[in-house]
Amino acid sequence: MYTFVKIDDRRRAMTFAEILIAGLFMAVIFAIGWFISNSFVGVKKVRDYENAIFLANQAVEAVRVARSNELGSDKDKGKNTLLADFNSSGNHYDKDPGGFVPEVVIGNIKYHRKVSIEEVPSKNKNLPSCLKMIHVVVSWKSKEDNEPLKYEIVTAHCDLW
Repeated sequence: MYTFVKIDDRRRAMTFAEILIAGLFMAVIFAIGWFISNSFVGVKKVRDYENAIFLANQAVEAVRVARSNELGSDKDKGKNTLLADFNSSGNHYDKDPGGFVPEVVIGNIKYHRKVSIEEVPSKNKNLPSCLKMIHVVVSWKSKEDNEPLKYEIVTAHCDLW
């Protein structure tokens, strides 16, 4: 046999305190989601910077292992130089995975790498300086806010051996 419980006919509404607490819970959940979302955007930006640092360091390391006469400079514009290989994508070696190209696509982001090499003049006219200044600029556009960004390295190369 079933027992029936009589329900009170009065209707209850939510009190102001209950609405306030529910709104507070929703705000806290929204804030947590917003902070997590922003941290993912920050991680993506850091990853983009890491890729730019890698591309700039790749150029610097290639310069460090090359002989000074293989580098070339911004003035001479030689075709068989490391500088010409960095700043054009039509060289024979660019078909290889180790070839250097001015534009690299990593994760749907196009990085532009510009390498310039300048000879540093000697103060003594009788002695060559054998010193070259290497300037590498890697630029890209951020996917999160479409802001143009760039990373630069300036270093020196000396070939006295």
